[in-house]
Amino acid sequence: MNSVLLDLLQRQQRDGFPDLGGSEVVATIPVSERLVNETVATLLPPGGKVREVEIRAEADNRLTARVRLSASTLLPAIPVTLAIEEQPRLPDHPILSLRLAQASGFVALAASTLPSMVTLPPGISIEGEHIRLDLRRLLAERKLDSWLEYVTDLRISTRAGAIVLHVRIANG
Repeated sequence: MNSVLLDLLQRQQRDGFPDLGGSEVVATIPVSERLVNETVATLLPPGGKVREVEIRAEADNRLTARVRLSASTLLPAIPVTLAIEEQPRLPDHPILSLRLAQASGFVALAASTLPSMVTLPPGISIEGEHIRLDLRRLLAERKLDSWLEYVTDLRISTRAGAIVLHVRIANG
């Protein structure tokens, strides 16, 4: 992004977008698997216990994650199918809840013991068959949480090949 434009945008954001008061934007943003996977790869700590996570978006609010552990290159990727169970309710409850779907006994057991084996990033928790993503905390870790105050509604769905964000943004 052009540095002048970026500087202008940052100043406006810092001051609460005074020159855009009363604005409202409603958008549907399909995010490709490629971009999702690039983002996930940047979030994995170097030398961590998880070497790779590949996300595949499917129809009907389902995702498949193929997780490769660092412990051994001989172990195959572990496929985990997830279903979007609960949407965030902004601003008070910025939690996206996913549920293990069609999990084998091994996958369910591995998911339940994962928090004791791997340090999860702040904002991600696993409780039984539920994975919860605290969007505010995830964004705060990257100093981006101030953007969330403008989001008045967020729904996340999937279609084959993309995670789709349905977002409403308002200023004043």
